[in-house]
Amino acid sequence: MSDNDTTAAIPIAGPRPDAKEIEEALEFSGLLQEFGRLLSGEYDRRMPMSRGQSAVVALLMEQDGRTQTELAEEMAMHKVSVGAHVDELVQQGLVERRPHPTDRRSKQIWLTPYFHSVKFLGQGVFTMIHSRAIEGISKQDYAHAVKVLTAMRDNLKRLKEETGG
Repeated sequence: MSDNDTTAAIPIAGPRPDAKEIEEALEFSGLLQEFGRLLSGEYDRRMPMSRGQSAVVALLMEQDGRTQTELAEEMAMHKVSVGAHVDELVQQGLVERRPHPTDRRSKQIWLTPYFHSVKFLGQGVFTMIHSRAIEGISKQDYAHAVKVLTAMRDNLKRLKEETGG
């Protein structure tokens, strides 16, 4: 295989970046990773459920009654791993499994009335962390940051679709 063959095999990479572009990309990536670690670490310290359990609950708050398979696909996790999170949430009384109305082999996962009676506690923790994260940032700067991050997310989603990811 020649060098040309190797280069042609990666058409999605774009032109070779210069040192400044590489440095900017690494700084940006590092900043987002550190921000994510700090945010999730703070949340993990204050919440009585794991990050996986929180992800299951968040997805069910968006659309209650999803199947374990749907949750696993959305979370990019194996069904067995998601099942372990759901089992723990069932034990805590936060979710319940119910028969699927059209698929006898499947169960839907629903948030319980107990969850709805205590969800404000988690929401309070989350909003407190958010408030501290944006402390000292003007409403305009915050709105602009959200707009920019949303555009970046959308760009990455399009890239994923374009490259078959």
